[in-house]
Amino acid sequence: MDASLVEELIAKNKPFKIETASGRVFEVPHRDFISFSTRKTSLIISYEENGGEHFAIVPLLTITAAMAPA
Repeated sequence: MDASLVEELIAKNKPFKIETASGRVFEVPHRDFISFSTRKTSLIISYEENGGEHFAIVPLLTITAAMAPA
């Protein structure tokens, strides 16, 4: 996945989803839940699961889709 494609989704500040090669899907409600690593090779995604706050470091090379509602 190219960093510029994700940057465009972040700039819109609207909800979108990131799907990884493992099949995991991360919902990003708005730009405060996602950021790039220093060299823009990975995403840091914050999410809630089972009442707890978590984060995932997702290498761009493992992202298979970035989906935004039409």
